[in-house]
Amino acid sequence: MAKERLTIGALSRRTGIPVKTLRFYSDEGLLPPSARSRSGYRLYAERDVVRLDLIRTLREAGLGLQAIRAVLSRDMSLGDALRLRLTAVEAQMAALRRVAAALRAALRSEPTEQEIGRLCAVTRLSHEQRRATVERFFARVSDGIAIDEQWVRGMIEASTPELPDEPTPAQLDAWIELSGILSDPTFVEGMRAAAASTWDGGFDLAAYKRANDEAARAARDASARGVAPSSAAAAPIVEAFVSGLAAAAGKPADGAFRASLLDRYRRHDPRASRYWELVAIMNGQPAQAGRAPEWDWLTEAMKHHLAAPA
Repeated sequence: MAKERLTIGALSRRTGIPVKTLRFYSDEGLLPPSARSRSGYRLYAERDVVRLDLIRTLREAGLGLQAIRAVLSRDMSLGDALRLRLTAVEAQMAALRRVAAALRAALRSEPTEQEIGRLCAVTRLSHEQRRATVERFFARVSDGIAIDEQWVRGMIEASTPELPDEPTPAQLDAWIELSGILSDPTFVEGMRAAAASTWDGGFDLAAYKRANDEAARAARDASARGVAPSSAAAAPIVEAFVSGLAAAAGKPADGAFRASLLDRYRRHDPRASRYWELVAIMNGQPAQAGRAPEWDWLTEAMKHHLAAPA
């Protein structure tokens, strides 16, 4: 005796799922009919009831059709599918907590345009989207310039901000300011010019790092001893740094090289330092944690001594 077949209408009554939804699942390949009647109508078997229960359970768990199809075809285990969904749910929960924090901040008093800006900023971007904003910035800066890829990746990792699930108004403001800096064409072009003058062929990244580290240590020590950037005592630090930078660039530390350095330091954009302050704020640290006072000292020393007559 042949096993009983269910029409799509009977399957709908059996499971409580509308016929329209069953047809959709069938058309999407999730619930192919076990057979067809002589008139071409879809027919289903008892095993299709079990399959449909699984489809409904996975849909209620929030899985998409592609993931469900992978589970049903055994291209993905049920456990893996649920773990993927759990990751997505947790990300959505974190996003909602950030939205709630922005709403609470806005509702402490009559909302202002600035507070509405916070709300828009936090609801628009996930962590992945914030990272993409940083990646786009570095892509624009390095486009057509032979910058070391590992260095770029390190900069992206170090400078991608981590907003907590419930950010403070200060953290939201920091992201708004930071995203504005990253999208400003004048800032991008300034960073491109600095990158082009640094990474112009024959550049030794290891030597550059050594020169920077040594100069930072010397500047930090000089600043702690109260040495002024414009004093004669600062001149040897500047000269050692110039020599280290020239060696890293594969160039002589001559007048032309010194002039190019002076021009770079004179055109230094303070937003480059502000960037790291904002990242520190977003990471739950004081703004000072993103500052490097020794570099402020060294910048002033370089501008003064490079401009002085030889």
